[in-house]
Amino acid sequence: MPHDRLVLTLLWRQLLAGLRAIRRRDLAWIVLGGGALLAYAIADIVVALQAEAATLRQSQALWMIGLPAALLGIGGFAGSALARLCLSRAFAPFLRALPLSLWERRRTATVAVFAIGVPLVVAVTTAVGLGCAVIAKPLASVWGLGAAILFGAGLLAAAGWRLRSGHYAIGLEDKAGPAGKGPGRQPWIGAFDRSAPAWLSSWAWGLSAGHVRPSWRLVSAAIVFGVVAALSAAISLVHHDAIPAAMAGLTGGLLVFMLSARFHPLGSPVLRTAPLGFVRAWLRLARLPLQLSVAFFLLPASAALAAEPSAWAMPLASGFWLLALNGAYAVFAAYFMTAPFVAALSFLSAIAYTSYESLEYGRTVLVGFAALVLFLWHRAQQRYRHG
Repeated sequence: MPHDRLVLTLLWRQLLAGLRAIRRRDLAWIVLGGGALLAYAIADIVVALQAEAATLRQSQALWMIGLPAALLGIGGFAGSALARLCLSRAFAPFLRALPLSLWERRRTATVAVFAIGVPLVVAVTTAVGLGCAVIAKPLASVWGLGAAILFGAGLLAAAGWRLRSGHYAIGLEDKAGPAGKGPGRQPWIGAFDRSAPAWLSSWAWGLSAGHVRPSWRLVSAAIVFGVVAALSAAISLVHHDAIPAAMAGLTGGLLVFMLSARFHPLGSPVLRTAPLGFVRAWLRLARLPLQLSVAFFLLPASAALAAEPSAWAMPLASGFWLLALNGAYAVFAAYFMTAPFVAALSFLSAIAYTSYESLEYGRTVLVGFAALVLFLWHRAQQRYRHG
């Protein structure tokens, strides 16, 4: 019996279930409001491209180096994320009873990657081709085809590498494990994750009672963030300017929080039926990511203060903004509890739109952003209480 469309079917059913879980009012707001904002953003992009058309057409570095590198990088990121999503469905625990071999499971994931990747390539081709047409770039269709080739090459390379890797297997080991009992070693984050309700962040991350498993992604992320923090601190110290380190601390701290925050346990019946309020569960899930975010922020902020002691307000303000942005993203992540990518995209889009409009209307636009955060908080709280 062929099972090639198994992963596609699971993803489709999951999408339909997620849409049915959203109330029609909320879905209408998302579709209509999001569509309006998207149309407005596209119109702004078109106007900006037309205003800078002559400069963009004459920039050889952009067309020869910048655009190809960006397309390859975005394609690689998309391919890796897409392959990871499909593999997680192909090797889902509830499918272990099926008589499918390792090769057949990877084949179903491969079919899903190609089926979803083709529309992505078409979308990139259309976007680049239309962008070239807007700025009157010669051979716009050829540039669109080249963008499709570069994006597709990055996507296929990253997806193929992840599909061939051995990170997913039908292992029989119990990853849950008893809380607090490690196989011969102490939990790495046990001291930060044992307060009641205990091991909640470990549950959200899929860890075994706080035991962090080193991986190339974790090591790479640590190296990248460490280098960024060190470089920003060095730049501020050399130039006696607090701005580079303070901005790097704010941006990097926010990224650390966004990458480490997981709020999908808020939708689990196990947590919702427990005698635990929404606020306490939300704060408990945000605690460890917030600690990681602040830990990253301290090094650049200290360097900014040492580089320019008279500008002590800069790192202090960056710290307050970091806490505010972390809290706002935690609300977005709690609302889109099972879709962290959608939460991050929505949050960054809201921040970008608010920043853009603040240039024209001033800081009063922040009231609208605050109202959006309060609305999402209320909806997330209602969903936690009533499902």
